[in-house]
Amino acid sequence: MKSATLTSIAILLAALPLCGQIAPSRVSVGPDSPARLEVALAYSTVRSDTIPGGCDCFWMQGGKAEFRATFSTKIGLVGEIAGQHARNINSAHTDVSLVSYLIGPRLSWRVHRFTPFAQALIGGVHGFDAIFPNLSNSATVPDAFAMAAGGGMNIGLSRHLALRPFQADYFLTSLPNTSANRQNSLRVGGGIVFKFPSPK
Repeated sequence: MKSATLTSIAILLAALPLCGQIAPSRVSVGPDSPARLEVALAYSTVRSDTIPGGCDCFWMQGGKAEFRATFSTKIGLVGEIAGQHARNINSAHTDVSLVSYLIGPRLSWRVHRFTPFAQALIGGVHGFDAIFPNLSNSATVPDAFAMAAGGGMNIGLSRHLALRPFQADYFLTSLPNTSANRQNSLRVGGGIVFKFPSPK
């Protein structure tokens, strides 16, 4: 009996490395598998202001397309193009539209189907459908610096698809406004992520 028990233990110990080799191959084809490239299409809304530090705030509605290339299981490079629009933002019934283009690193942590992430992006913003005044004259179509810092979470649905239930970013733009030429905004949203895994 003692010999049989020792033999069983030896067989189990010998099989452990084999189990370790089999497990990753099963995980790699599941909904929580890492992707070489991800493309996200998302709705986004921006809580913006016309006077920094004041109460003249309004919501902008829009969406974005996002592309993420993976360097490792945790580090990736993200590029995004987003657009937002708002109507009647003041007593003069002024409209405003923004298109931003940002790029930067993203750090992700994968826990089964859940992948929370944090990122910091920099780039530019293009404003139109409004007059953006500066101290010397009125710039009707300005381009300015922009950045976004924040995070969110993806939930794996399949090997090629994930759901992003939420994302929140601090969104800074430097459009002219005869004041500090800076807008501190909150950007939130969610969407669908299309995953393109590495070929086996």
